[in-house]
Formats: sequence, C-alpha cells, structure tokens
Amino acid sequence: MNKGKKDNQGKSNEPRYKVEGRVWFGNKGFYSGDLVENDDKEASAKEKFFYKAWEKSNIDIIESIPLLFQKYIPVIEATIEDRKTKRIQSWFNLKGESLGGDSKKLFLNKIIEKSQFKNNQLGIVHEKILKFSKTFEDRIKKQKENLKNQNFEIILDDYKLKTVSRLVVGLGAGHVLETSLTLHHIFGIPYIPGSALKGVVRMVNFWEIVSEQNKKSDKEIQELQEQLYDKDISNSDSNDILKHKLLFGTQKFKGLLVFLDAYPNIENNQQIFELDVMTPHYQGYYTKNQVPGDWENPNPIPFLTVKKGITFCFNVFFDKFRAERILTLKYDEFPNQAKNIIREWFNDDLSKISQDVKVWIEEALKEFGVGAKTRLGYGIFE
Repeated sequence: MNKGKKDNQGKSNEPRYKVEGRVWFGNKGFYSGDLVENDDKEASAKEKFFYKAWEKSNIDIIESIPLLFQKYIPVIEATIEDRKTKRIQSWFNLKGESLGGDSKKLFLNKIIEKSQFKNNQLGIVHEKILKFSKTFEDRIKKQKENLKNQNFEIILDDYKLKTVSRLVVGLGAGHVLETSLTLHHIFGIPYIPGSALKGVVRMVNFWEIVSEQNKKSDKEIQELQEQLYDKDISNSDSNDILKHKLLFGTQKFKGLLVFLDAYPNIENNQQIFELDVMTPHYQGYYTKNQVPGDWENPNPIPFLTVKKGITFCFNVFFDKFRAERILTLKYDEFPNQAKNIIREWFNDDLSKISQDVKVWIEEALKEFGVGAKTRLGYGIFE
C-alpha cells in the first residue's frame, strides 16, 4: 500500500478519503472495472468515483431516459477508507444502503444532466425529448381525430396550464429506487395520465355536491360517496347527482367524459427535471412500529420531479354516440330524468358541460393539485 508523501511535520499529503471498487449499471454489459478515487471530503470522493464509473462503463450511450431510469440501475461494490481514522467501510451491500442514499442521488443527478439544456446547447438526449414531445403531441392529435370520427365531441381542446410548483406523478409506483416518476415508456417524457386527471376533477365536483346539499357529518359524506360511486342511476337521484353519475360514471355505468393524457409543451431551452428530497425523521416509527424519538437520524430520500414552469395541454371529450343511444332506450332501461338532462346538454350544444369541465379542471389544478404530495404544495398549476 502506497503510504504517500509526508510534509515537514510528518503529516501525509494524501487526500483523507479513498474510494475503491467497481460499478455495474443494470448488468455486466455496462461495467466500470476497478477504480480508485481520492478526495479530502467523503462526499466528493464518492462523486468523483461514481462519475468516473459512469464514463468508464459507457452507460452514457443509453439515450432513453425511461429505459435508464427503470432498467440500468447502478450496483456499486466499493469500500471507503478514512486514512485519518484508518477506518474502512463498505459503500454498498445488499443488506445495507443498497440503492438509496448517495448512490441514488448521484444516479438521478446524471439522469437530469443527460436530459437538460446545457451551456446554450441541445444535448442529444434533450434533443430527443423535444422530438418525442412533438411526437406525443402528434399522437394526441391523431387520437382526437379518431374520437371525433367515432362521434365524440371535444369540449376542452388543448387547454394549457403551467406548473407553478414541482410536479411528481407516480411517486409511490413500484420501483427499485423506492420512489418513481411517471414517464412515457416509449417517448420518455413526463405526462399526466387521463385517469389521474379524471380522479382529481371528479373529486372537485364531489365536494361541490357536498357543499350544495349541506352535508356536514362524516356519515353523510360517506353515504353520498356510496350513492355516487356504488349505486345505479335512478330517478330518485337529484339533478346534481345524476349529472355526476352521467359524466363520471358509476360501478355499472361508464361515464360520458373522456380525459386524454395531458402532455407537456416543452420549449427548446427548458429544463424538465429537478431533484428534490424528503427527509423522514423517525425511521423506526414508520418501518418498525417503534416509538418516535429525537435520537434517530433523519433519512434523506432524493426523488425525481418535473420542474415548475412547464406547460401541459389538456383535452377532454364527451361521448356523444353513447349519449344519443341512451335517448333511444326505453323507460325501464334507463331513467327518464337522466335522459332529460342529456337532452338539455344537447339543446345547449354541450357548452354548459364544456364550461363546467373547464371550471372543475382549473379549480382542481390551481387549488388542489395533481399527483403526489399535493398537500405540501406539489402539482399546482396556474
């Protein structure tokens, strides 16, 4: 072992920390080989080691962000030596840090770096993201044309709203890194699934009905929820409840509103992703049912988010074909009061529905947000 040079006082001039080992990215096809890096700070030594491993393994040829994020996860086998205390510890082991902590943060930072607009130049991955963003937009346009040909009527056409806080959809989805982010598996861009959008808009209309019917107790609200979601459409329902069931559906009736995936309108010089961190302070309480205590060390968990300032386009359709078919059904096949509501919508050329949906989407995204961690201000739009 090279002990290094010493100064006039007999102290070593070598950096304090040495990281030695190897990295695999997903499999041995992207293997760094044996590496050594040194620095006076442990975090800097780890960073230099990881970035060299990234370069040596040739993992940079992977241009698909979702493929990199889902499949080519770094597996680190390395030791960290503290020359001052003579302590040598393992950076990675399957029972310990695994894919969290420093290795996860360094990996996510590299994903962000690959997808960003840097030094006034379009990187190859950022260029692909812009291209795929346009491809996604074209795909939505084709989907809209197909729906129109099937007698669906568009009631919200490329309605644009911009994020004013970080957005993270799919944070709790299954992922080897513990935290996830919804990315299109082909195009690699973040998007808001139509199902997520429908859920938050439906929630806004639900609370409108709660307010209008002056439901105050938990029991009353629970009964209303069961009536809206679990019970069939009936003439005994009020008009507000009938409209909700017709538009959003019940267990046995498919709603007449169709929410398409909301796609981002990414500009040439826009950064898309940003790293964030949450820091649970009581690991034992959350994972082992122990008493929470201030003696526990906090556990920083980095995760990937969509930056604020990204514009998303929203499209909503009305199933005119099924609505017209409902009007032809007999009284015992479909409640007459619900038919009257549909006739009113048609007499108004669906403009009332269009205005209602626009108001609901604005309230949902401006006041409540969409995705994960909305109570902390994530997923808010303007």
